[in-house]
Formats: sequence, C-alpha cells, structure tokens
Amino acid sequence: MIQLEQSNNDSVQVSLESLDDCRCFAKILASILSKHLPSTVALVGTLGAGKTQLVKFFAQSLGANPEDVFSPTFVLIHPIGTTPEIYHVDAYRIHDSDEFLELGIEELFEQPAITIVEWADRFAPCMPQKTLWIQLQSDDPQSQYRQITLSNLAKNTALQEELFTALKP
Repeated sequence: MIQLEQSNNDSVQVSLESLDDCRCFAKILASILSKHLPSTVALVGTLGAGKTQLVKFFAQSLGANPEDVFSPTFVLIHPIGTTPEIYHVDAYRIHDSDEFLELGIEELFEQPAITIVEWADRFAPCMPQKTLWIQLQSDDPQSQYRQITLSNLAKNTALQEELFTALKP
C-alpha cells in the first residue's frame, strides 16, 4: 500500500512496502507526467535503492516491453519507444558537468518527452528548473520497502496538485 507520509508546499514523502506498490506509484507518476511535456525526472539514491526498477515500471505503464528497459550505464542515454518517448539517462559514469552537457542533454530536456536521469544530483546545476526530484531510500536493498521523497513541486503547481490528489489516501 502506498502511504502518504507527509507533504508540504514543495515536497511529498511516500512509503512503498512492496514491488506492487512501486509499480502502482510508477503508473501514477507516468500518467501524470505524460500530460506535462516536456518533463524531467531526477532520480537520486544509493546503488540498489531501486532507481532502475522504478524506471522499468514507469516505462511499462506507458507500453514498453520490460526487456527493453535496462540501466544505460555504458550507453549513457537509452531511448525507450513509448508514447510519449522516454529518455533514460544514467549519469553514474559521467565525470563532470561539461561531459554531461556534451551528451546533448539540454536538447533532450526540450523534447516533447519524459527524460529520466539517474544520479542527477551530481549535475544538479545542469538540470531544468522544473525538474521533479525523486529521492529513493532503503535501509536494506534486499527489502522491498522504499521511502520516496518527491521535491521541487512548488515550481510546477499543476503537477503538484495532480500528485497530491493521486497520492492522498
């Protein structure tokens, strides 16, 4: 069950107790973001926190084959053929902001698509102002329990209202 833990004007915190909760959360998020293009999502969390799994469920909810969704650690940018298009970016191996920008990331941010960037906190100054930041936390990577904080909502009030409505019990 998705539990809304707390919310304020700029952020909302939810708890996910299972993979089914994660799948449901991703579906809600995909449904909302697909109406607000272009959208950029910054995923932050330690290795094993569930960033790629969240992207997989997100893409599946927009029609992607689960086998077509993987961590683009070595290709860096992986387009996922959904409607709308998803660009899955893994910034883990990128060394600095110049290298990040050389990927053509700014052009991706302007596409009528959803760009999801793992490890985005390393390049926060390069991210669009309206980026939805999602922090995933898990004390035990083997556990399915995740604490998720969505922030930077005040810069996009339409998105904020839809998320609050969808996540309220």
